[in-house]
Amino acid sequence: MFPLEGIKVLDLMTLSGYCGMELADYGAEVIKVESPAGDPLRTLAPLKNGASIHHAFRDRGKKSITLNLKHPDGKEIFKKLVATADVILENFPPNMMQELGLGYETLSAIKPSLVYGRISAYGSTGEGADVPQYDLIAQAKSGVMHFTGFPENPPTRIGFSIAERYAASFLSSALCLAIYHARNTGEGQMVETTLCGSAIAISEDKVITYGAEQEDPMRTGNAHPLINPYDILKCKDGYVAMGISSDAQWAKFCDAFGRPEWKDDELYCSNLVRGYHYFGDLRVKLEELFSAYSMQEIADICDNTLIPGTMCSTTKEALQQPQLQVRNMIVSVEDTNLGELEMPGKPVKFVGQEEEPLRTAPGVGEQNEQLYAALGMDSAALQQLQHEGII
Repeated sequence: MFPLEGIKVLDLMTLSGYCGMELADYGAEVIKVESPAGDPLRTLAPLKNGASIHHAFRDRGKKSITLNLKHPDGKEIFKKLVATADVILENFPPNMMQELGLGYETLSAIKPSLVYGRISAYGSTGEGADVPQYDLIAQAKSGVMHFTGFPENPPTRIGFSIAERYAASFLSSALCLAIYHARNTGEGQMVETTLCGSAIAISEDKVITYGAEQEDPMRTGNAHPLINPYDILKCKDGYVAMGISSDAQWAKFCDAFGRPEWKDDELYCSNLVRGYHYFGDLRVKLEELFSAYSMQEIADICDNTLIPGTMCSTTKEALQQPQLQVRNMIVSVEDTNLGELEMPGKPVKFVGQEEEPLRTAPGVGEQNEQLYAALGMDSAALQQLQHEGII
């Protein structure tokens, strides 16, 4: 049994879907409520056979109904759906649901135990609540880009939508807490995460360092400002990542790579002094040492001696790592439009439980007949609603 079985979610999010995906992965019935034209996510490039791979991933395991929330009859149908639901998800601009007459206060009056989850740029309160934002803006606004990259280069975006993804994961966790509270007390609530706030939350070491020292953390490239060697280093045929975070690991590294004298060298014997002599000295020596080794050779030595170090893999190489396969982290889903598609699996595993295959993403309104029939609508009523552009 999945832990969220029996939980019904109405997912109104557009061009997103991560939060609902996580809830669906663990058993919730997630119903994607989209306009009759479909969520724009369905056309987000890259496309294969005319279908979006982002939709196939982010909407996996969901059901889909179409509904025009701007139409009076559509609003009434949505209210009937709310009466049967546990959770609402949305990421619309601030006050849009209120303007539609479907804000939290209205919906919670229909279902007092309703948990209403939303992701926004800056939240629903404060002077900046109406300011639009995307992941790039969140990374810039939160300071993430300021401390990412090399000091001689401009601020750099992290290579994926980190603020959007974390905001979704934070929200899915918070929703589970709110559902637990609602089940115990009968009281629902609004739960909200923001892109900028989530980016701040995961940059904790930078924030607390500034709080302690009142100095703005600067870009240090791939190196860690306090731990060395914790860096990307050049070798014979590419680059490797080394994460030596303790003196015990440093001693193992020196023995494994034939430099036992470095263990007792007064310039390198502790992390503190290694930090003082890393740039321009130790780092140069490490790259000279690694120039005789290939990426694979360094990775093998590190694995065999339990040193945190490995090659810098391409996506293709990463997907071939045996341990990811063992953990079922790379899965194949047979999509109606895309055919077989590889995608990340569920990151959380329940030990001792067999993991069921992922379900594919739905077509636009694929469950209209099934789910609207549950509200008492027959085929003639559905045809009329479709004719009027309501579904």
